[in-house]
Amino acid sequence: MEFNDNNNRRVYNIDVDGCLTNGELFWKQEPTPNIKNIEITRKLYKDGNIIIIHTARQWETAAETVGWLIKNKIPFHGVYMAKGGADKYIDDKSCKFEDL
Repeated sequence: MEFNDNNNRRVYNIDVDGCLTNGELFWKQEPTPNIKNIEITRKLYKDGNIIIIHTARQWETAAETVGWLIKNKIPFHGVYMAKGGADKYIDDKSCKFEDL
């Protein structure tokens, strides 16, 4: 996926469970993708922003998590199994996609 290189680039730290998924417990079943929020993530990426996916999942689920992101064609620059630094946090417990 191509992206625009612009001076308005931001770093977005986007949560997986409850934001990119519909909130199912990932250890019980494969979560369903939240299509609306994934489309917003794709647009943020295409607009030249940096997308960091974060999750409170355990490190041993990193490969499974990245596999789910790739399977659902979610663009990202990095995955962090915790919250890292960002300009904007998008999380089901704080700033939601609707707040952008």
